[in-house]
Amino acid sequence: MAAKRLTLRDRFYRWTDAPMSWARAIVLGLLLYIVAIILLGQLPSVIIYKVDEYVATLIEWSAKLPLVPDEGLNPKQIQIVRDIVANGVQMGILTVMLVVAYFWQESKRKRTGAKGLRDPVKGYMSGK
Repeated sequence: MAAKRLTLRDRFYRWTDAPMSWARAIVLGLLLYIVAIILLGQLPSVIIYKVDEYVATLIEWSAKLPLVPDEGLNPKQIQIVRDIVANGVQMGILTVMLVVAYFWQESKRKRTGAKGLRDPVKGYMSGK
């Protein structure tokens, strides 16, 4: 009999659903920390610095937008828009990271048939 070939998804799930060692958890946590620092810290900083380089260009460009005066936005307004965009990018990335983590864990719980914690404190408190 021929052995059933596992799909790429099945092989990936077998690897991710296996119990995690402490070493693997620390390395994975470090990698996630580095990615989070780059995306949540460095990317908004790059947006701020790049906008500051092109303030004059952005003022000229903003003059072409509807509902903006003919002289365009002033530098303070450009800074406000810059900060809104940088913070929006940062919060958007954080939200996506949290939503992906939640749905990943829920799909893993359903795949493995695990049940959620019923009473995580039971056994640690006297009288229970």
